[in-house]
Amino acid sequence: MGRRFPELQRASRILEIVSRISSRPRLWTRAGLAQHFEISERQITKDLDIIRHGLKFVLNYERGGGYYFERVPNLPAVSYSLAEALAIYLSAEAGRRMVGIPQEDLSAALARLSSIMPEELGPLLISGTMMPPPPVRDPHRESTLADLYHAVANRNSLEIEYVPASRPSSITNRKIDPYAVLPTGNSWHVVAWCHLRQDARIFKIDRIRSLAATSESFERDPEFDVEDFLEAGWGITRIPDQPAESIELIFEGPSAYWVAEEKWHPTQEVEWLHGGQVRFCLQVPVTEEFSRWVLSYGSYCQVIAPDSLRDWIEAQVREMLNRMD
Repeated sequence: MGRRFPELQRASRILEIVSRISSRPRLWTRAGLAQHFEISERQITKDLDIIRHGLKFVLNYERGGGYYFERVPNLPAVSYSLAEALAIYLSAEAGRRMVGIPQEDLSAALARLSSIMPEELGPLLISGTMMPPPPVRDPHRESTLADLYHAVANRNSLEIEYVPASRPSSITNRKIDPYAVLPTGNSWHVVAWCHLRQDARIFKIDRIRSLAATSESFERDPEFDVEDFLEAGWGITRIPDQPAESIELIFEGPSAYWVAEEKWHPTQEVEWLHGGQVRFCLQVPVTEEFSRWVLSYGSYCQVIAPDSLRDWIEAQVREMLNRMD
């Protein structure tokens, strides 16, 4: 995964060069592009050669101005099977519920996808994807996401002001190397190397008060795999050096079916018992995030192991009862 990262980074940069020249013709020079991407003019020349000779775009240069295309290039047409087009359409519809994704671009993409569908599917697409209106736009989240995606693609280290969940009234200054941006529930997070902690961390994007690109680039450890990193825990909470524990839960009632039919974690084992109960076993660190997931099932979930999780659940229930008195 890490070995392909430079190629992906260069492809992303070339596409951004095309986008910038298309939107602002006769503005961008070779020196300006080199300064923007913080690479050498020689590398920019190689990228422009790929645009001219690889992508076959007619790229001209106006002395005293900058580069421009003889005609604005479009992405080449791509053929999809009906199943593939429907999968993309439904994924894009789901994306409309996430604050942070530019809704104008997404709506335009959905309209184009809908236009190529067979006419008979029109009513199905409308009725099958009726959802509440998209949430209110969050300009801060949108701009932060855009900056993070750019930093991931160009391997730029960032300096951020961050509000830790454990100390919501304080702001810490961090230097991070962003590896990946991912949606989680209704939020967005970035997996990054934290120079302060000298370890990989997960930062909630809404807690980033400000960020600034540095002149430094980074190389990700080829042995680090984002997917493996995420699968080692539960959700997005990570506590350094916290080991995984053997967990056994018994679910009953409606919760048994809800839990059994989902893929929650790579280590999970599901066994149906007599009376419609489900034994659910897995290996994860017992974080507060995981503990609250267990607590959310109330009396439909019985904790068999570990003892520390059962004790925490009992303490929470007693506290809730005390507050009701």
